[in-house]
Amino acid sequence: MERVTPDFEVVYVDDRSRDGAWETLEQIAASDAAVRALRLSRNFGQHAAITAGLERARGELVVVMDCDLEDPPEEIPRLVAKAREGYDIVLSRRVRPRSGGVRRLASRVYFRARRRLMGVDVDPDYCTLSVLSRDVVHAFVAVRDRHRQYMLVVHWLGFRRAVLDVEQGDRGAGESAYTLRELVRVAIDGFFFETTVLLDWIVVLGFAVALAGAGLAAYYLASYAAAGSVPGFTSLAVLILLVGGFIIVSTGVIGLYIGKIFEQVKKRPLFVISESVER
Repeated sequence: MERVTPDFEVVYVDDRSRDGAWETLEQIAASDAAVRALRLSRNFGQHAAITAGLERARGELVVVMDCDLEDPPEEIPRLVAKAREGYDIVLSRRVRPRSGGVRRLASRVYFRARRRLMGVDVDPDYCTLSVLSRDVVHAFVAVRDRHRQYMLVVHWLGFRRAVLDVEQGDRGAGESAYTLRELVRVAIDGFFFETTVLLDWIVVLGFAVALAGAGLAAYYLASYAAAGSVPGFTSLAVLILLVGGFIIVSTGVIGLYIGKIFEQVKKRPLFVISESVER
């Protein structure tokens, strides 16, 4: 950082980790005036922690990065230099896969489906490592969506941006906190954050089911008029299962939207800072 500017700060956000990180951060912040440390009252999640750091950051340019060293600090000067060319946002994109084949394939399918269905084009290889201007930070903090993802918020904000390829490093210690269940939850939130397009699809599919039902009714009437009888109960059972399944799925989607509305209107803070070491 001293190669970038003589006036800088480092803001650490401890999302209530269990590995003794806070005690270490207290010692670092107490001995270095350039370091500030924040500790959340509980684990609010990665994206709430990023928001807490951005809300407290004071620089004209703010670098956002993960703490596991997969985001290489050595790339900061290059990203900052690009931002000083007049870009409000500088994103980094990994040049080699971070995850295994199956997980990477699932990620590709998910992002492609979201791009096709929702028109949201976010490269799955973008890293958290990025540089934001002061205007972008103010705009980011002003977004108070409870169910947020850092990259989706940045994408929604717009602004002039650039992308640089980086070679990610290996994780310094520990393992990813994102289990399969967490990844599924993040994927669902990614669909619901951007748009209500799923509700539009429910309406379209509802009309399609209704049209199919009308066609089937016409077929049965024609069969009855021609042969004096209609097919057995198998087709009726299949139709009931189809319509019932559609109703259950559509009701579930609507319920998820209502649940998110309920959590949003309570207007609870995105995070709570319990301790800080700042100068």
